[in-house]
Amino acid sequence: MNPIYNEYYVNGKGARFIKKLWILNNSEDHLPILNKGVPPNGCFTMSIIEGNGLNVKHKGQIRHLSEGIYFCGQITETLSIDILSKTKATMIQLFPWTPSYFGISDAYLFTNNICLANEITNFKALNLDAMIGLENERLCRYLVKTFTFLFRSNANIDLITQSVQFIMKNRGNITVASVARSLKCSERHLQKLFKSFIGISPKLFINIIKLREALDGIVYPIDKPETMTQLAVSNGYYDQPHFNNTFSSFIGKTPKNFNEKEFFLTIKK
Repeated sequence: MNPIYNEYYVNGKGARFIKKLWILNNSEDHLPILNKGVPPNGCFTMSIIEGNGLNVKHKGQIRHLSEGIYFCGQITETLSIDILSKTKATMIQLFPWTPSYFGISDAYLFTNNICLANEITNFKALNLDAMIGLENERLCRYLVKTFTFLFRSNANIDLITQSVQFIMKNRGNITVASVARSLKCSERHLQKLFKSFIGISPKLFINIIKLREALDGIVYPIDKPETMTQLAVSNGYYDQPHFNNTFSSFIGKTPKNFNEKEFFLTIKK
């Protein structure tokens, strides 16, 4: 297990909205951890940064995140992280539907973007800085208590939740038309909902989920490792070139050149 990277899964009320916490802990070391990749995962993230901070490289830009609370929308390409010395970062990985329940209906504004959480209109009245320094269980309880009064639901929020869950259940091996047909709505309506509540198109979201499934197949093969052609076909790609191109567009390198040690990846139990 990577001593820098750990995960904490949420129980109780928060489990409907928080997928997990993943913790990057370099608080005891004097040396930075450099150039670790974080691939797209289809989720939103709230980040609690303590200490000297992180450097985030994404889409040709470098940004330093000092101590504070941040909100990150959907990312569509792998980003690279430097964890500076004496730094701890707790990443609250929110399910894709979660922000919609707390009033965010312009998610496209946050796509490939990281902002201070207290700059978001819906979050300004919340005392989010109180989360800094909380251990995992207390942090989750605080999140549930703090965000409860923002909770809302309507037909569109229910529909986006169902569509995302349907895509995830099918591991991304599905078309937009099939999703719309199953939920008895038009593709155009689904496109609008995804732009508003997820921030990217349903097709792009499907491709990200499919890619993560393939990535798990490389890192955690169930039986003996599959060939890249077998992996491509089993995950719904037309052929290996199609898989290679999609993989490269999200990860930044081909499956053949992928080195899991260069990335922070989900821990499979």
